Amino acid sequence: MNPQKHILLVDDDEDFLTATKLVLEKSGYAVETCMSAKECIAKLKISKPDLIILDVMMESDHSGFDLCRELKRDLGTKEVPILMLTAIDQKYPMNFGSAAGDEEWLPVEGYVEKPVEANVLVERIKKLLRD
Repeated sequence: MNPQKHILLVDDDEDFLTATKLVLEKSGYAVETCMSAKECIAKLKISKPDLIILDVMMESDHSGFDLCRELKRDLGTKEVPILMLTAIDQKYPMNFGSAAGDEEWLPVEGYVEKPVEANVLVERIKKLLRD
């Protein structure tokens, strides 16, 4: 894993951010965090990560979806892979697997449901980053 890959982790749960950041840093990644769509967009104006891990439910139940579509429409972030990390299926049961294949509704490269084991998350990241 050389050079070090940069991950932007976006979630409104501070405890989740702290724990996940520690796991990813121990796995050799540089991790930056933010707690809202607005903060994410501000950070992306400063630097572009190799991967964005994005929660669905933040400021609103759908803000992650909206942010995801906005990032994929933006030429500066369009090519950055997005891993959707969410517990939305617990609140709104849906077939997330088929939605992940719909480029317009959910233009992501992958998704993982919360709670997720650390080793599963790291393996998904490695696949997306081709580490």
